[in-house]
This record gives sequence, structure tokens and C-alpha cells, in this order.
Amino acid sequence: MPSLVGSEMCIRDRAIEDFDVVIVGGGIVGLSAACMLAPMVERIALVNKIPAPEWSPESDYGLRVSAINLASQKLLTEIGVWDHIQQMRCASYHDMVVWQGLADAEMHFSANMTRYNSLGAIVENNVLLQALSQQVKTLANVSCYEPSSMQHFSELSDNSLLIELEDEQGQSHRLTSRLLIGADGVHSKVRSCAGISATRQDYQQSGVVCTVVTEKPHQDTAWQCFTEQGPLALLPLAGKHCSVVWSLPTAEAEQMLTLSDEDFNARLSMASEYRLGGLQIASKRASFPLAGSQANEYVSRRVVLLGDAAHAIHPLAGLGLNLGLEDLVCLQQLMQASDRELGSERVLHCYQRARKTENSSMQQALEAIDKLFRQPQPWFRSLRSIGFSASNRCKPIKMAFMRRALGVR
Repeated sequence: MPSLVGSEMCIRDRAIEDFDVVIVGGGIVGLSAACMLAPMVERIALVNKIPAPEWSPESDYGLRVSAINLASQKLLTEIGVWDHIQQMRCASYHDMVVWQGLADAEMHFSANMTRYNSLGAIVENNVLLQALSQQVKTLANVSCYEPSSMQHFSELSDNSLLIELEDEQGQSHRLTSRLLIGADGVHSKVRSCAGISATRQDYQQSGVVCTVVTEKPHQDTAWQCFTEQGPLALLPLAGKHCSVVWSLPTAEAEQMLTLSDEDFNARLSMASEYRLGGLQIASKRASFPLAGSQANEYVSRRVVLLGDAAHAIHPLAGLGLNLGLEDLVCLQQLMQASDRELGSERVLHCYQRARKTENSSMQQALEAIDKLFRQPQPWFRSLRSIGFSASNRCKPIKMAFMRRALGVR
């Protein structure tokens, strides 16, 4: 049986439980949605296939991290988890250095150019999941079905959906809802059951991730080198640790997983041009395929998609999770401002118009940047160097980049 947080009602097999909102997906965006919408609606169900991983201060650094910009920090503060995250483990960064490999040109961004104390924070995904999961358990009007998965849904009436779940024991559960939120990732079951197709762009790359110890201090700075194989990011963690996200052609990424630690350290240090001195691996290595996707529609009748269920982008700018949380903020504000019923077609289409254009434009821009920096011709390298140098000297251009990265307008 799933755990029912905040509800004393025991759900019998094949009984129907009524909710205002059902959220499918217990990742960072889905958990955040439950926290943000809880003050607005009476009853929420959160359907989560995989429980949040255990975390403790003694845990090794997780291989997957997120760059949390200021807008996302504001959201996490409003739902009551940011202070907890800071007490657990995170690292603020105050500067960002981006440069082109094999060239002198670089761009330097600093919080000193703004009225803010930092440019963002690097947080392990496991920390985010743990903090959000604990917060959800304090919400009396949120019922968690965990571990359970959605099988399908159908229209029950003009103003509600019937959603079929199955738990890990194979027992089925039925829920009704006026609004179904799909926050269940790039292979979204909600999206497929709603009949919404998605356009996928395979980048023929994989992201190699690991944790390293740096010879030189990282100076609370996020470092990113654009190589002709793909971008390499060194993201600051506590002490002299950095999280590595290295985008490479898939065959090369697979090779990196087979190298000895000594050979991998040498290849990684050379690719980073020794900006932080020699790098020593301090974790296991893993890789994940890189692909972009866009749902052709973000909404259907009483259904809305958030985060990776709606869009996925190249990780070179670290904006993926932040865009998903921007989706949530947009939906919440539209719902709050509307006097229409929950799940209103007009509200959902306003959300789609606002977010689909923004996310599609960001995906296209990042794909263009990645392709531009992987052109090996010498004249391309010269043009990129000129562009880097000119942009670094032009404060309005730098501020425009920073405003988008910070999530402030």
C-alpha cells in the first residue's frame, strides 16, 4: 500500500479517492509543485515511482548536481526548503569564467557586477530531493502514493479525470482529479497517455560526470571550457572538490569510463588546460546520453506538462532544472490570478503560450552555441576568439547574459 501523508483515509483496492490536483512524478519539479500548490488547493496527490534517496552529511558527493539560479532559490525559499538545503550541503559561486579551448579569449562574470551576493549555487540532486521530500511530508493536504506508477487516465466527466495507478505489489488504485500535472521526466507517461508527441534531437553526445579534487582552489567560481569535442564544466563544491560535467561524442565518453584513474586524471586535466592545476578523481564515473526534446503541446484537456516532461535542453548552460521551476512559477501565478475553475482550458493555454516559446528558443540557442564551438576550422576559432573578447569588454552584453542565467528580468 502507498503511504498517505496527511490523510487518515485508508484506500481499499478499487476504491476511488478524490483530489483537486494529481502530480505524477516525484522528482525535483514534481515535489516542488506539491509544495507550491498546497496552499492553493484542498487536496493534492503525489504519485512517485522512485522514493527519494537517503542522504546524510557523511554521504559521498552525488554524481548529478544542479546549478540553482537566483530565481530558483527564491522559489525554494518560498516553499520553505532553501534554508534546509544550505544546512545540508551546497556551494554558492560568485564568479563564472568561460573560455574557448586552445585560445586566450575568455569571458568573466562576477556577482560584483550585480546587486546580488552570488550568481547561484551548486547543489547535489540527492540533497534537493531529500529536502523537498521531507517538506512534502509536513503538508497535511498532500497524499503520497509511493512507490506507485500511473498506468493510464481517462475523462470521467466534463470537470474531472479518472487516473489509474499501480503500486509495487501490483495493486491498483483509482484517483479522480480536476487537474493532472505531468512532471514525470523526458519519457513522460502522462504525455504519452495524453496523446502528445515530442520532437527529439539526439546530440550524439554523452555527459561524463564525476567528482574531482583540484590542485588549486576553485575560488568559488564555476569554470567552463568550450572544447571542440564539447563543453567541460568544473562546478565548485566544498573545499577543493568540483563536480565535473564533460560533454563528449558518445564513443569518446564511453572510452573515458574505461580509462584508469591515472589516465583519466591526465586527460581531464589537459582538457581543462590546468586552470585548477592537476585534477584527481574522487568518485566513480558515469555517463548519460545528451538529447534535446520539445513536447509539441504542453497541455491537453485538464493536463499540463512541467519540466523534462515538456522540454529537455543541452546541459552546457546549466539551465535545465531552472527552466522546469520557471514552468511551475508561471503555472502557479496564472492559477492564482484566474477566477476560473481549476484545470481551466484558458489558463492552461496561457501557460503553454508563455512557456513553449521561451523553452523552444532556449533549446535552439544552446544547440547553436554547442555546434558553433565544435567547428574545428582555424578561422572559426579566430572568429570565436574575437567574439569572446568583444563580448567580455561590452558590459550590456555581459549583463544580458547574466540576467538570463540568474533568472532575473
